[in-house]
Amino acid sequence: MNNEHKQTSNQALLFIPDITGFTKFVNSTEINHAKHIIEELLEALIDSNEIGLELSEIEGDALLFYRHGKAPTAAELLAQVQRMYTNFHGHLKKYESHRICSCGACTTANELSLKFVAHYGEIANKQVKDRNKLFGKDVIVAHRLLKNDINFGEYSLFSDTLVRACSTWLQLPQVAWSEVNHLKESYDFGEAKYCFIELEPLQEHVPEPQLEDFSIPGLTMPVMEVEYLIEAPIDLVFDVASDLSFRHKWLVGLIDSDKLNHKVPQVGSTHRCVIKGDKSDPFHVSHSYEFQQNKITFMESDHRANSSSLTELKAIGKGITRVRLVVFVKPNRLVKWIFDLFMKKKNVESMRQSYSNLNDYCKELLAKDKPHSNQIVLPSFEEIAA
Repeated sequence: MNNEHKQTSNQALLFIPDITGFTKFVNSTEINHAKHIIEELLEALIDSNEIGLELSEIEGDALLFYRHGKAPTAAELLAQVQRMYTNFHGHLKKYESHRICSCGACTTANELSLKFVAHYGEIANKQVKDRNKLFGKDVIVAHRLLKNDINFGEYSLFSDTLVRACSTWLQLPQVAWSEVNHLKESYDFGEAKYCFIELEPLQEHVPEPQLEDFSIPGLTMPVMEVEYLIEAPIDLVFDVASDLSFRHKWLVGLIDSDKLNHKVPQVGSTHRCVIKGDKSDPFHVSHSYEFQQNKITFMESDHRANSSSLTELKAIGKGITRVRLVVFVKPNRLVKWIFDLFMKKKNVESMRQSYSNLNDYCKELLAKDKPHSNQIVLPSFEEIAA
C-alpha cells in the first residue's frame, strides 16, 4: 500500500449515502407519502454528519457529500457510517411503530435500505446560485461505483484510492464490524479497485423506538362537548381532520398551523396553532389513535395549556359520520365555573361553525369526486381485528 499518496488543495473525500429500494418504493406506492418519507430519511442522514462534510447535491435517493483536505482515517469514516446507518434505521423503526397510515408507502417504508460509497480524489468546485457544484473525473468515479457487483443489500464501499491515502486503512480488517471483501471492476473510465464491508451487523446498534406517552396526567374534567353530523364517509372525514397543515382552512379562529415535525401524520405529530390575538404560541401533539370498525378516536394535547381534546368519529350510516369533541382539563371547580360562565357558549358555537366548514369541504370533494391531499389510508378490518 502506498501511504505517501500526494495531497493537493483540490483533493477531497467524496462520500455518498444512497437509499436503496427507492425507485421500486416510489413507483409502486403512493407518491406523496413516499416523497415525504424519503425527505425525512435524507434529513436524518444530513443531521448525522459529524466529520465536517459539506453537502453538494441531493440526488433523489442519494446525498453527495465532500470534504476538502486530507483523507479521513478508517476509524473516522467507520464511525460516520455507523452513525448514519443507525439513525437511518432508527428513524424507520420509529416510523413503523408510530405510523397511522396503511398506504403502500407507509407500510413498506421499513423495507428501504442504505449503502455508502466513499472515494478520494481531485475535484473542482463551481458555485451555481447557492449550491456548490462538484466537477472532475473523481466525481464521476464516485457515482460510477454505486453501480457494482456487490451482492449484499447494505454495504459500505471504499475505493482503493481512499484506502491508499491514509495509513490507518491498513487496520481496516481489525477494526471493521464485518469481513473486508475486495473487488475490481471495469468502467468506462477504466479499472477500479475497491473493498467493502457489510452493514447488517450494525443492526444490533439500532435503538428500539421508545413507547412514548404523550398524554397529560390528571386531565379528567370535561369542560366542553360538541357533536356534529358530517355528510361524508368516515375515511374522508378522518383524512381531512388529521391533516394538521390544512386545519386552518376550516377551524374558526385559526390563522395557520405550522412547525410540523412530520409531513405524514403519525403518533407524536406536533404542530403550532397560530390564533389571531393569541400570543401564547401553543404547541399540540397528536396521539392515542384507536381504530375500530366504524369508529376512530384520537387525542391532541397542549402541554403548555394543560388541556387535551378527544375526537371521536363514528360512521352511523352510509356516507354519514358523527364527530364528537370533548375537551378535558385538570379538576378545578373555579376554572370550570369561569369557563361555563364566560367562554363555553362562544367556544361551542365556534366549534360547531368549524365542523360546518369541515362538512362543506368534504361535500365539495365528494361532488367533484376528488380526494383530499393528505391521503391517509385507514387500516383494513383484518388489521383492526388483528
